[in-house]
Amino acid sequence: MDNHKHLEIPKDFYSDSNDQPFKSCRVCECDLSDGKTPYSIEKAFKRVDEDKDITLFEIAICIQCAEKQSQKMSKESREYMMRVMEENRFMQKRMHLWESDWEESWKNHCLFSKEEVKLNDEYHIVGHFVGNKLINNLPPFVMGQSFIEEIQENLSAETKEEMDNFGQQFLGPDPSIEALLRDYQFVMI
Repeated sequence: MDNHKHLEIPKDFYSDSNDQPFKSCRVCECDLSDGKTPYSIEKAFKRVDEDKDITLFEIAICIQCAEKQSQKMSKESREYMMRVMEENRFMQKRMHLWESDWEESWKNHCLFSKEEVKLNDEYHIVGHFVGNKLINNLPPFVMGQSFIEEIQENLSAETKEEMDNFGQQFLGPDPSIEALLRDYQFVMI
């Protein structure tokens, strides 16, 4: 199977502000379009109608800044996240998705719980890129509402506070959706 057709960045990961690929890291503002800097994009949505979602936030962050942010998590939270990834066979599931016809199905179900995204659910999409291309063998995936809630329930207070600070500094909600985000926690995988 020729995986090269899979490498174009899905339009789901374009910025809502200009319907174009992200150009810079939200934290350090380094150039993400140079084709050299690996980065991730996380977008959170709320399904408000059968075929309509509203974007709660979107962020493109270079791997260096993501790693720095990850190091700010408490030791307990980092250990918990590593355990969750291992127990859920995260990399195996992602590889299986890559080997399947992922372009048709990656947005339908949470990679972890397999639950379908339903009306009124919040869900996140995550992808890893270099330039305007997916990183080979790493298809985008969905984190569903129940999985996000499970993570939030098990993070330390210290980590939740750090994530709140990060969110306030770099996600800056649109005033029209600020109320929706009041209890929101950034996940970042």
